[in-house]
Amino acid sequence: MATNKDLKAKATNDKNALVEIELFRDNRDYKDDVFVAVNGESCVIARGKKVMVKKKFADVIAQSMSQDVKTARLMDNKSEEYFTEAAARNI
Repeated sequence: MATNKDLKAKATNDKNALVEIELFRDNRDYKDDVFVAVNGESCVIARGKKVMVKKKFADVIAQSMSQDVKTARLMDNKSEEYFTEAAARNI
C-alpha cells in the first residue's frame, strides 16, 4: 500500500501533475501573460494570480528565472571588472 510520502514523491516526479504558481505582475515590463512550450505542448500562464499548471511548465519557468538571476550576476561582475580596469588606466 502506498503511503502519503510515496504519493507525494510520485506527484513531484510526475511532470503532468498540477502545481500552483503565481507569476509576478506589474503594469510595465511584467504585465503580459507568459507563453510556455515543452516538447510540442504549450500553455499561456496568466500573471498576477494563482493558477494551476502542469509541473513541466512550472519547471521551465523556474529554470528561466534561475538563468535570469545568473545572467544579472554575470553582468554585474563584468561591469565591475570594466570599471575597475578603467579606473586603473585613468579612463
